[in-house]
Amino acid sequence: MKYKFHDEKVLHRIKPWVYLSTYILLLAFFLMHVQDVVNGFDFVLSLFRSLLYAIVFAYVLNLPMKKIESFIIRHTKETSLLRKRKRMVSMFLTFLIAFLLLIIIGSIILPSIIDSLISLMQNLSSFFTDIVKNIDEILKYFHIDYRIEDIQQVEQFIQMPWEKIVSNAIAFLSGSASGILSSASNFISSFAVGFTGFMFSLYLLSGKENFIRQLRKVTAAFCGYDASLIVFQYASRVNRIFSSFIGGQLTEACILWVLYYVCMRLFQFPYPELICTLIAVCSLVPVFGSMFAMSVGAVMMLSHDPLQSIWFIVFYQVISYFEDNVIYPRVVGNSVGLPGLWVLLSIFVFGDLWGVFGMVMAVPTTACLYVFFAEFINNRLRKKRLRIENDTLVQEEIHDEKTIS
Repeated sequence: MKYKFHDEKVLHRIKPWVYLSTYILLLAFFLMHVQDVVNGFDFVLSLFRSLLYAIVFAYVLNLPMKKIESFIIRHTKETSLLRKRKRMVSMFLTFLIAFLLLIIIGSIILPSIIDSLISLMQNLSSFFTDIVKNIDEILKYFHIDYRIEDIQQVEQFIQMPWEKIVSNAIAFLSGSASGILSSASNFISSFAVGFTGFMFSLYLLSGKENFIRQLRKVTAAFCGYDASLIVFQYASRVNRIFSSFIGGQLTEACILWVLYYVCMRLFQFPYPELICTLIAVCSLVPVFGSMFAMSVGAVMMLSHDPLQSIWFIVFYQVISYFEDNVIYPRVVGNSVGLPGLWVLLSIFVFGDLWGVFGMVMAVPTTACLYVFFAEFINNRLRKKRLRIENDTLVQEEIHDEKTIS
């Protein structure tokens, strides 16, 4: 016989406490088993690697494809054949652009980068010696009675047979049968997963409206009308933030490569291809990427000329200022309105969890969480008729929307 609880008031009072106790227990379990939860999440992701790669490829390629489609719609008539085949044409042009970029990178940029790396590897001893010598010249110029080359550990480090060490390491890695088999197996596995993901992305791009409609149907079936509208609204905003950030960062990386390459060729800085590629790749990671690229570039310049290294730092700061105030606002815009403190914190946290990929995704993810939490707090304040003015708390009816600053 099923017992029926008749006192609805008591049930209404204890229900929030039951929910709160459940949330506390789940939170405590999560905090005590954070690493297990992360490992389980990584295991689930590894099972669907091909699908995740397909989603990433399709999401990135969808950005230029949408631009091409909108261009076709604006400049063609509704009855034209090009308008009717706009999806096929836009997909073809998108993959053609991507293929041309790969050809340019593989045939022009990559050989220059490899030549620069080989040159560095073959002259590591002289590279370190020149760096120490130039640092001592700078100290001597400023009348600082201290010499780096007199440090015994530095001298031992420089006198190590670096060229022989590098050549032996390369020979060992290339000559080991297990190393060759392991590298070949890893390459084939990664290539297979990437190629499978690329093929899946073709299906996702060709029928993206149908897949989105199916996902909306599943959401509506489980969440209902009101909750589904909220989910759709927030998903649209998340998509807008991520697409603006990712598309803007990729476009900015290409612009920075061209800008730095032209300027470095003009001022005759060494290793232009290698340093420009490093700057473009590191620009995908906010804050720390630019600092790392500038430091590595300055050290490489220091092996040639200390004055040239200083000029490179000045040159980098000038270009960075131009980028922050001219290029970045027009390419990326203000879609990621995140304070600097949260940018640094998000990069540390996400980078520790998921490495470089986490550092790239840290800013847009934290921006979404920041915006949603700000709206939640503002709605709570509005319902309680509270408003913060400087260091005062005012209780009154609030009609205008406020934002957290």
